[in-house]
Amino acid sequence: MHLDRGKIIEAAAELFQKKGYTATSLRDIAEKTGFTKAALYYHIQNKEDILWEIIDRTMITAERRMRELMEQDMPVLERIRRIILNHILNVHDHTAYIAIFFTETSHLPPEKLSAINARRRSYEESIATVVRQGVAEGILKDMKVLQTVYGILGMCNWTYHWYNPQGPQTPVEIADLYARIILDGLAT
Repeated sequence: MHLDRGKIIEAAAELFQKKGYTATSLRDIAEKTGFTKAALYYHIQNKEDILWEIIDRTMITAERRMRELMEQDMPVLERIRRIILNHILNVHDHTAYIAIFFTETSHLPPEKLSAINARRRSYEESIATVVRQGVAEGILKDMKVLQTVYGILGMCNWTYHWYNPQGPQTPVEIADLYARIILDGLAT
C-alpha cells in the first residue's frame, strides 16, 4: 500500500484535534494510517513538521480566499459581508485544521510562530483596510478599527466550537446572520 503524505496529514489532523498535539505520538499517527513508524519517517521528519503543514495549509487557504475577494470590485458593505462569509467557510471547510490552528500554534518553533503571526496580522490588516475605507466614505461608524476586526474574527472563529454540520443552519446562513449583526452595529 502506498503511503500518501496527504493521508498522513489528514490522520494527524484528526488525532491532534481529538487528543491534542502533545498527547499524539508518531506511533499514533502510524497506527491511524495503517503504516509502520519507519514508513512514516520516510515521509516526514518529525511531528512538528506535520503541525507546521496543517497550520500553513490553514493560512494558505485563508490568504487565497482573502486575496481573491480583495481583487473583486464591490461596495464596502458587500465586501464586509463576503469577508464574513469567507471566514466562516474557512472555519467550516476544514474544522480540524482550524481547531489545531487556534489551539496548537503555540507548539511551533519561534521562527515559524513568528512567521504565522505575521501572516495572521496581514490577514487582519486586509479586513482593517476595508473598515477604514468604510469609515472614510462615511458608510461605517468611526470605531476603533483593530478592535472591530478582532470582534468580527472572534465571532466567526468561535463557531468551530459549536457548529454542527447536521444542525438546522448552514455556514452561509450563519454568515448572513453574523453579517447582519455586525453591519447593523457598524453601518451609519
